[in-house]
Amino acid sequence: MKGEIQRENRSDERRTLRLSARVSSSSDWAQVLIHDLSETGLMFETSARLAIGEIVSVDLPYIGKSEARIVRKEGDTLGCEFLVPVSRKTVSAALLQASGDLRDSEIETTVEEFPVGIKPSLEDLTKWRLDFEQTKGAQGYRLVGFRQAPDGMTIAMITKTN
Repeated sequence: MKGEIQRENRSDERRTLRLSARVSSSSDWAQVLIHDLSETGLMFETSARLAIGEIVSVDLPYIGKSEARIVRKEGDTLGCEFLVPVSRKTVSAALLQASGDLRDSEIETTVEEFPVGIKPSLEDLTKWRLDFEQTKGAQGYRLVGFRQAPDGMTIAMITKTN
């Protein structure tokens, strides 16, 4: 029927969280910030170039990898559906790893990227992090993690609470 409103097929409750994780595609990997998670899918934020329909591997800390298909994209926010649903225990474990079960209305974050250098040494990364904590860290920024671009550039993923 033309003009019919379709309901979403989500049957599992999505839990809001802030969890840093790693996502890899066939060509690259990136650090992401997961905003919500359920047994059937997740929503994350990243500046990595990923497309609708692409299959990614989501590596949740202390939990492991799960394959997911990107089904929605709005700017840097992507919605994914797990190819094989994860267990309720997996979702609970991810919630325990998150820095808090915060509702979107309570806090808003954005992810920014800062170039660190091409293949920096551990000493260079440590110096960069100390400098970051003394400057940006004091202004409310938090280091989420690092990713490496195909050209070898190490990029810091930073969040700022608004």
